[in-house]
Amino acid sequence: MGEEAANPVIELRSVTTFSGGYQILKDVSVSFIEGATTAVLGSAGSGKSALLKTAAGLVVPDSGSVLFRGASLASFSEDEERYFRSRTSFVFQDSALWANQTILNNIALPLRVHRHWMGESEIAERIREVLARVGYDEGLALRPAELSAGEQKLVSIARALVLDPELVFLDEPASGLDEDAKERVQEVLDSLRDAGKSVLLVTNDMGWVHRVADRIVIIRDGRIAAAGLYDEVVASEVPETAGLVARLRARGARARNAPESPVTVVRPAREPSEGERSADNGADEERGS
Repeated sequence: MGEEAANPVIELRSVTTFSGGYQILKDVSVSFIEGATTAVLGSAGSGKSALLKTAAGLVVPDSGSVLFRGASLASFSEDEERYFRSRTSFVFQDSALWANQTILNNIALPLRVHRHWMGESEIAERIREVLARVGYDEGLALRPAELSAGEQKLVSIARALVLDPELVFLDEPASGLDEDAKERVQEVLDSLRDAGKSVLLVTNDMGWVHRVADRIVIIRDGRIAAAGLYDEVVASEVPETAGLVARLRARGARARNAPESPVTVVRPAREPSEGERSADNGADEERGS
C-alpha cells in the first residue's frame, strides 16, 4: 500500500523554522503515521528535537504548516486546541518538572486542566497507577530536586501518560536512566504500541529503535534524508544516512506489523556549503537539535 493510503496523525508540509539566527528545519515535509511508533534519528544539531517540538505544536514554524489528522494547528479554535492538548503529551529531554511543586502536583496538573471533574482521591489513584507503570516508588510529597535525574525522567513519563493520550512525543527518554529504568520505559513503549497509540520518539539508542520502532525518519542538516518502514530504511543505500543506517543494520532488520508505505528518500537540491554545515552542527540541542 502506498504512502497515500496510510493515515497520518501528524503531517508537516514545507516547514521551515529559525532559532537564534540559524535555520533549523529547511522546507521539511514528512508524515507520521497513525498507530505507528516512529523513531526520529539524526546527529547532534541535525534538527531532530526541533522537528519533534514543531510536530507537537510547541514550536510555531516560520513558514509551512503542521496538520493533526488533516487539520492545521494554526487554524485551531480554543476548543480544538484544548482537545489536541488533551489527546497528546510530550516528554522533554530535561524532564521539565515544576521545581516548586510536589511529584503528586506535577503529575496531577494535566488531570486538573483537562479532567476538572475528577476528585482529588480519584486523581491520586490515577497517579499511583501511572507511577507503578513506570516503576517509580518514591514519595509523592517529594520535590523534583530531591530525585535523581533518572527518577525525574520516570516522573515526566508518568505525567505524559496520565491522560491516556492517543499521541505521545518523547525527546531522548533514555537519557539519565539506568538499565533497569530503561527496560521499564521500553515496556511502556511496547504497551503503547500494543494499544495502537501513535508514538514519535527522538533517540539515538539503537537498541530502543530496533525493539520498538515501526518506522524511521532520518534528519540531516535540517532536511529529511529518509523516511519509511524500519526494514526498508535499513535496507536502503543512501549516502546521506550511511552512519545511522550502519548502526541500525548491525542490529539486523526485522519485519514489524505497521502501516505500510515505501521508504522515501529526500535528497537536497544541493549539498550544504561548509559554512552552513558548520553553523548547523554548532547549534546545540536546546536551540533545536
